Amino acid sequence: MSRVSVPCHVKGTVALQVGDVRTSQGRPGVLVIDVTFPSVAPFELQEIMFKNYYTAFLTIRVRQHTSTHTPAKWVTCLRDYCLMPDPHSEEGAQEYVSLFKHQMLCDMAQVLELRLILRQPSPLWLSFTVEELQIFQQGPKSPSMTFPKWLSHPVPCEQPTPLLESSGNVSWRAPQPRLASLEF
Repeated sequence: MSRVSVPCHVKGTVALQVGDVRTSQGRPGVLVIDVTFPSVAPFELQEIMFKNYYTAFLTIRVRQHTSTHTPAKWVTCLRDYCLMPDPHSEEGAQEYVSLFKHQMLCDMAQVLELRLILRQPSPLWLSFTVEELQIFQQGPKSPSMTFPKWLSHPVPCEQPTPLLESSGNVSWRAPQPRLASLEF
């Protein structure tokens, strides 16, 4: 299956702030990134690829086109996906991640927008995000190719002809095994 990159516009991150913004206790632990597709009709999302940068958990919401008579609705298609097994250590902090449509909780057809909700509960990391975000849809199906008949129906294996013809009396004798003598 081929895939095609979908041109998108990644809006700047918006921090969801809880607590006092003037103290370190009020450090934002949740960021929201909206992704729009201004030059693309509603499409079927196949894959989301990005590089993690200290994000511990990811939730993805998608806005889908339903019909011409009802407004598009937001649906959660991935909830609290773990990107770092331990938010306080660096494992998984800078890994490349691919998420495929079969991993999602909902159908990924008729996508209009994406919303990535990033969480980092650890106070150890001052900043976190996702980088190098790429969205893919299924590419065009490759045309079926016809092969020549000789490739479709191979000839049964034949015995190869010997490379060297023996002429005269050539004798061959198997090597005799040698016994090792042990001296003490």
